[in-house]
Amino acid sequence: MSKFELSLSRDYVGDWTYIEGIRELFQNALDQHTSVEGNDMFFEYDEENEILRIGNKKSILDRSTLLLGTSSKRDDEETIGQFGEGYKIATLVLTREGHNVVFYNYGAREVWKPRFVKSRRYGADVLTFFVEKQKIWNKVPDNNLTIEISNIKKEQYEKIKESNLHIETKGETIETEKGRILLDEEYKGKVFVNGLYVCEYGEYEKGYDFKPQYLKLDRDRKMVDTFELRWVASGMWSTTKEDVDDIFMELIEKGAEDVEYYNSTNTFEEEDQKSTRSNKAYWLFREEHGENAVPVTSTRELEKVRDGYRPVIVNNTFKETIVASEHYGIDERIYVKSTKELLEEWIEKCKDKLDFEEVEEFYTLLNKVD
Repeated sequence: MSKFELSLSRDYVGDWTYIEGIRELFQNALDQHTSVEGNDMFFEYDEENEILRIGNKKSILDRSTLLLGTSSKRDDEETIGQFGEGYKIATLVLTREGHNVVFYNYGAREVWKPRFVKSRRYGADVLTFFVEKQKIWNKVPDNNLTIEISNIKKEQYEKIKESNLHIETKGETIETEKGRILLDEEYKGKVFVNGLYVCEYGEYEKGYDFKPQYLKLDRDRKMVDTFELRWVASGMWSTTKEDVDDIFMELIEKGAEDVEYYNSTNTFEEEDQKSTRSNKAYWLFREEHGENAVPVTSTRELEKVRDGYRPVIVNNTFKETIVASEHYGIDERIYVKSTKELLEEWIEKCKDKLDFEEVEEFYTLLNKVD
């Protein structure tokens, strides 16, 4: 038997619970499923014995992965894990919370059994992996790696399901190239990446399950930049089709942060669809406010409206969509474009020459302009 002592104390990531621990194991399995052809991920819950099993068909754990920071996924943008800590920290948290974790590393003919051990070197309890070589198995399943987590109560498994969409997704969803929009009220404001719960963003009207390459996460999988959340969600709506336009129009008229940057992220949207949506926004506004109504976003713009037209204050995204319509003649209704409008026109022409951080900073400053 070999013994591997990790430099991880019992109290590391002290705010994590079994939910975060299981999430990390699911994440590793999903990443392997994504990055290795035929390396199917599986999971099962044995309610009678209170055991959750997670694994992959082809994965084999190498002992070198016990070294913190070791990761084969660092440059793979389609995976969530990049930091080389996932399953080690997951094991620490689950063990700390009283769940026995066993790695059946069938492909290497090994069983890994972690537990806390008083370290002579550090004078504290540290996570230690004991690796046993197996010459023969009584029964070998059709996969190389199975991780068993014991003492998972039924109510705990229900909580785990809420944080893992690949176990169960409720209600209607909209598929896009950037991920899924979750329409069920239960998911309102919830952010997932590759099916794994990340955080709550209360300003969202819908829930979102982003593909990993479109949303940057920190090691804790919790901290997400709010501008990025609004930007990526807006981009996701840009890739939806006309059959969900009723939902889209409701969001854009309301000024939801889900679509705040729609007019800046729809560069790759099909021209016909862009035109159709702008026309729908125009007719929606006209039907509600009348033929002579003019959308404005501030009192300054209101003062520029010509006599004979009636200004109506709306959110900026709705206004931009309306005035982009082929039916709307803005030059007939407003004498001078606002500074904000001029800046918006400028960024549309120049944003391809700027990097993401510069565009982000620009829009942050733009939102402060009246």
